[in-house]
This record gives sequence, structure tokens and C-alpha cells, in this order.
Amino acid sequence: MAELDTSPLTPEQFATLKMYLKVDQNIEDDMIMLLVHDAADELAKAVRFGSTPEDYLKQPLARDRFFMAIMKQVKEDYDYRGMGAEVMRFPLQTSATNIINQLRTEIGGDLDADQSDDGTHSTHQL
Repeated sequence: MAELDTSPLTPEQFATLKMYLKVDQNIEDDMIMLLVHDAADELAKAVRFGSTPEDYLKQPLARDRFFMAIMKQVKEDYDYRGMGAEVMRFPLQTSATNIINQLRTEIGGDLDADQSDDGTHSTHQL
């Protein structure tokens, strides 16, 4: 059996995520990583168009909060998988949206589109 590639997460972050999900077996690891890739990509692009999860997971200023947003979104997707239309869900968790807005403000959002002539950045609302 091939070893699981946990990138963009470190093996330690993946273990923390599994504890957060309350998963103690390895059967669903591949499916969890699909959820991670989907959530991480969605969150990164919500902070700044064209950015990647690695842009935030390798940056000390953003790493822990971005990872927390990934955990919250993956937990939501994991817990409600297969529930169908009978459950009203928002595209992103409110707490993940709050983290996105913080990172947009601190990191500067879309630097190409939002930079004014004086070099300042406008803030965004999700």
C-alpha cells in the first residue's frame, strides 16, 4: 500500500485534522485528503485570486489561521457528506469566512486588482 501524500498539509497537520474530525482509522484518509484539497483551494482563492494553499501554509503570519479554516471547512464537509438537499448549508462556514476576511486585510487580498496608486490596499468583504 502506497504512503499517503498529505500535501499541502504536513503529516502532523493531517494527524491534527483527523483528531479534529474524530477519525481514528486510516480507511477514509484518501477521501479526507480530497476534502482537504477542495477546501484548501477554495479558501486560498477566496483570500486572493490565483493564490495557492501553500502561499498561506508556509507563511508564519497566516499558517495557523489558514490551517484552522481548512479544518473547520473539512469538518463541515466531512460531517454533512451525503446529507443532500434536506440540510441548509452555506458554501463556507462563518468562522472560515471570518478567517478569510482577516487574511485578506493582513495579506492584502488580490494585489494586482486592488492596489491603489499610493500602494495601499482596499479591504474586502466576503
